[in-house]
Amino acid sequence: MISDLAGLIDLVPLAAIPAVLVVLFFVAADVGFRCHRRFGGNGGAEDETQVLSTALLVLALLLGFTFSMALNRYDERRQLVVQEANDIGTAWLRAGLVPAPHGPALQAALADYARVRMTSPRPEETEKLARAAALRNEVWARTGPAQAVLDGPRAVSLVSAINAVLDTGTQREKAVAARVPGEVILLLVIFASVACFLLGYTLDAHGHRHRFASAILFLLMGLTIMLILDLDRPADGAILIDQSAMESLVAGLAPSQR
Repeated sequence: MISDLAGLIDLVPLAAIPAVLVVLFFVAADVGFRCHRRFGGNGGAEDETQVLSTALLVLALLLGFTFSMALNRYDERRQLVVQEANDIGTAWLRAGLVPAPHGPALQAALADYARVRMTSPRPEETEKLARAAALRNEVWARTGPAQAVLDGPRAVSLVSAINAVLDTGTQREKAVAARVPGEVILLLVIFASVACFLLGYTLDAHGHRHRFASAILFLLMGLTIMLILDLDRPADGAILIDQSAMESLVAGLAPSQR
């Protein structure tokens, strides 16, 4: 059930995330405000303020931890695009040392593979992933005859370059599929709502709602969570992986000979 609730977050468009969260936070704060009026008792406002401060501190730690996790995954995806472009380019150059017909055929297979990899493939793009896997198999199949006509050092160099292409391709696909666990995002939203509840509870102890200041706080919290989700979603939102390294590689490769 928790996984199902976490999956619902992905159904909300990124642009609507702040608005949805601000509404949720206002509702939680209002419930806290009403609960204090009914069940608050005679406790001092200072004690409740300490509880709120602790909750906000823990929320800040959760936000920082989750943001760091999402940013690290984003950086990994970005670096793998550059690494894969470099690996394909190196393998293509080394394939050029192989005499015809094996060298040009291997270069053509690498060029076709690079065209498929111009965008980061998402897990749901099964057809594109299958095409990439088929091209990797073709590249490897053409590597055998190509390295057979080379001397020892150059053959080893070619095989190493092709292996790097295949390994990086798999790593890039796994990196795109790896995201911040939905349960972590769900916990973050729940804890933020609880913190807003405690805020409303404490504000009633002081006798003021402070709606404008609360709205600014809730908006900042919503924007921060939206930023985390933007970093975590490879194909949505404004923060996308720069594919220019792969695009420049494809533009520089010779056209396929097939």
